Amino acid sequence: MCNTSLEDLFLLVKESNEGAFDELYHRTWKKLYEIAIRKLQDENAAKEIIQDLYIDLWEKRDRKTIQDVDHYLCQAVRFKVIDKFRKEKKYFDELETLVEELSDGSTADERYIQTELESMLNIWIARMPQKRRTIFQLRYNEDKTVKEIAKLLGISTKTVQNQLLNTTNTLKDLIHKILFMFF
Repeated sequence: MCNTSLEDLFLLVKESNEGAFDELYHRTWKKLYEIAIRKLQDENAAKEIIQDLYIDLWEKRDRKTIQDVDHYLCQAVRFKVIDKFRKEKKYFDELETLVEELSDGSTADERYIQTELESMLNIWIARMPQKRRTIFQLRYNEDKTVKEIAKLLGISTKTVQNQLLNTTNTLKDLIHKILFMFF
């Protein structure tokens, strides 16, 4: 099967040929993983997306018609990354809503909760590396765009995006811990 094209391998996969599926996987996984890791900057999330992609491909093999397998797989990874960002954004928005509800005054411990939340967030911000803290404050305190921050600090927009992604991920972890402590 080493000389078989990806398209021919997929035709064999459609016939439930596990050997062809294994060969297709071994020829394509690394490229797809590199796309996912470049977009997500998270090894576990990238591995999960690749795993989901191949599970989906196998489970829906008989219903799929693919002309260009390489192009299809690359596009599928990109769509899965976009879906992951959408889900995380939704989840992050839900957490923000919950934090607002906790500190909006309708709870008996309003001042305590608000003070504790502010204190924890301030400690977290103070412990950030200087560059990351500056980017975070410019983005969320001063509402600057990624391009504005990059220009202001003389760094690439990709660096700003990476720093914001790292900050968001660690903030999400912090919020999980905070919510666990309160409940």
